[in-house]
Amino acid sequence: MQKLKLYEDIFDALEDGKLTTIRKGRRVIVLGGLLFESLETKRRKTVEVTSVYFADLKNVKMEDLENDGFKDHQDMWEQMQRFYPDIGLEDEVTVVKFKKI
Repeated sequence: MQKLKLYEDIFDALEDGKLTTIRKGRRVIVLGGLLFESLETKRRKTVEVTSVYFADLKNVKMEDLENDGFKDHQDMWEQMQRFYPDIGLEDEVTVVKFKKI
């Protein structure tokens, strides 16, 4: 099964309605099962990937920003610098939409 790592605070967001994850670059993520694993603890959660698309950071759909916990593109860019310090609004990202199972 495909896997993605999440920081502990981001993992907590899964319980609060997070339904999208955005990753820098073009990632190979297929539809179907996906296992999220926390980085600090042994927590794991399986979800079902329902959609994947690629876009420049500045062109990510507003609905997907909100489902990932961001207010707008500026907020997303500022918060993503925690994980990708050199990320810019022109950089390509992979947007993974999922549902809980």
